[in-house]
Amino acid sequence: MFLGKVVGTVWSTKKTPDLEGVRFLVVHPIDLDKEPTRNIVVVADRLGAGVGEVVLCAYGKAARTAVGNQEMAIEAAVVGIVDRVDVQADLARSDELVEAARELRGGD
Repeated sequence: MFLGKVVGTVWSTKKTPDLEGVRFLVVHPIDLDKEPTRNIVVVADRLGAGVGEVVLCAYGKAARTAVGNQEMAIEAAVVGIVDRVDVQADLARSDELVEAARELRGGD
């Protein structure tokens, strides 16, 4: 699983029958240690996440289970929309990790 921020949507008018009615999002994985990452992942979404939201995503079998079809041709899916992330400051490995979690919470 990974946390990511929804940065866009994918529109496809022609797709395989098992993907009809499935919404796709462009998700940028969040690296809590703030390591540079330029990856994006296209994920299936049945929960209705929107651009700008932080989501919890799964890969492989867990993703297909989340959307309810083990035969579906997907690799990743949204399995939760994140309300907040808490990191125990005294147990965190770095100030950057604590700050990243604070940003995910909306700065509080």
